[in-house]
Amino acid sequence: MTVKKVEMKVDINCGKCKNQIMQAVTELEGVNQVVLDEEKSLLTVVGTMDPICIAEQLRKIKQKPVVVNIGPPKAPEAKPEEKKPEPGCCKPCLPYYNYTCDLPYYSNTRDMVSVSTYENGSGCTIV
Repeated sequence: MTVKKVEMKVDINCGKCKNQIMQAVTELEGVNQVVLDEEKSLLTVVGTMDPICIAEQLRKIKQKPVVVNIGPPKAPEAKPEEKKPEPGCCKPCLPYYNYTCDLPYYSNTRDMVSVSTYENGSGCTIV
C-alpha cells in the first residue's frame, strides 16, 4: 500500500476528547504519524491505513469526522549542504601517518615490538 496523508475535521471540546481521538487513531494498523491541531480542530494522519477506517474509529468514540484532504504526504525538505571553510594555510594538511614530511616533529624511524601471548603464536603488534 502507498503512504498517504489524511486530514479530517474533528470536534475537540476538552482534553478528554483529544486523548480519545489520539488513542482511537493510533490503534489502527499502518498509522505512522498522528498530529492533532486543537486550534484548527484538524486531525492529520500519515501512513498506509485506509481513510475509511480512521472515520469509523472516530465514529465509535462519538466524533463526527469530516474529510478535508487525502493525498500523498509532503516530502521532507532537503537542506542544502554547507561547505566547510578550508584552512587558510599555505599548503594542504598532511595525514598523521605521512613520514616523508619535512617538519621537525615527524620522525623517519619506526619502532616495532611484537609480543606473543597465545600458544598458537598469535600476538599483539605495537607500532
